[in-house]
Amino acid sequence: MEYTALALALAGFAVGMVFRLRILLLVIGLLLLVSILFSIGSEFSFLDTLLTIMAVQTIIQGSFFLGLIARTVITPDGLRHLL
Repeated sequence: MEYTALALALAGFAVGMVFRLRILLLVIGLLLLVSILFSIGSEFSFLDTLLTIMAVQTIIQGSFFLGLIARTVITPDGLRHLL
């Protein structure tokens, strides 16, 4: 599970560095479906399923935000291309 969280964080950071908000919404929707299917396949309880979905969404959105901040700091245009 730790490797999965690290992979999600790196993916979110990469998406934040390269893409804009529309791609994040697509990734969030895709990860929602994947985390629901994973929870059903692992026979998690309802509470464990909710916690899994929340953890996945929190990790990807937080790392996306860090990617946006890194892109803003690195690029010479600054805030112009943030969203």
